[in-house]
Amino acid sequence: MNKEKILVIKHGALGDFVLSLSLMSAIVKRHPGARFTLITQSFLVDLAKRTGFFDEIIVDNRGYKIRDWWRIIKKTLADRPFDRIYDLQSNNRTLVRYAPLARFATRHPMRWGKRVKGGFDFLCTPAKLPFTFKRCTVEHVDVDAPRIDMSFIHGDGRNFDLLPEKYALVIPGCSAGSPQKRWPPERYREISLWLGSLGVKSVVIGTKAESAEVDTVCRDNPYAVNFMGKSAISDLPDMASMALVAVGNDTGPSHIAWRSGAKCVLCFTEYDSRALPRVPNVTGLVAPKITDIPVEDVKRAVAAQLGKPTL
Repeated sequence: MNKEKILVIKHGALGDFVLSLSLMSAIVKRHPGARFTLITQSFLVDLAKRTGFFDEIIVDNRGYKIRDWWRIIKKTLADRPFDRIYDLQSNNRTLVRYAPLARFATRHPMRWGKRVKGGFDFLCTPAKLPFTFKRCTVEHVDVDAPRIDMSFIHGDGRNFDLLPEKYALVIPGCSAGSPQKRWPPERYREISLWLGSLGVKSVVIGTKAESAEVDTVCRDNPYAVNFMGKSAISDLPDMASMALVAVGNDTGPSHIAWRSGAKCVLCFTEYDSRALPRVPNVTGLVAPKITDIPVEDVKRAVAAQLGKPTL
């Protein structure tokens, strides 16, 4: 008996990918014994591999050249007879560009699943051309996605010997396209200096694009360890679980931290607060503007997470 072939489409950003891991896990459980293929961006490949969910990972860095169309849409989506395609993006890129071109070019029946509340709506097309929407049927599939614990993911930990014995994980950056989510790095520096007075060092993480924020926290700060470039995404669950507390913005590493069981203090705007995790290990601080969150409120929340109810 041939294995069922399932394709999952999910690009970045990191936070969106992390929040989709529960859904990916539910899809894998729904199709036991199937062969799973993922289309994602290159910087997410290592993390995706370490989940153990996928037999094959295809890189799509969202280029728009003919060779990208040929490699992704023609050679993958159109030529391979996937039994189901779970489109976790379900945005203009996949629904307007991927799906119509793939359906036009394929000679196989296709079940393309658009993400909706509670599951997926699959548009099922026949194998024979010409393709017309009148010949499609729609099938709804419920997919229940319970929250996933990321502590099962482990990186190589090559620089873990540089980690202090007692530390807080400090996450001052966020997506370059969402500056409204960035609590001022000068305030993270103030938090780091205050933590140092309590005997707790700060391990400050971020990407090259967040180097200015990381440098602001670490510059002339004897209590901060600049960990930029010293860890992989897959190292973050272990780093978070070993930290006394994690302090950060609404960004991918923060979501990895709380999903790994770390005690967290996270800063959110009211607009973005729908993504704030309502779990016991997270204290969320919310304001109309991220800059409206006072340093003293963050200190109090961190102190409570550290078991020090008074400052």
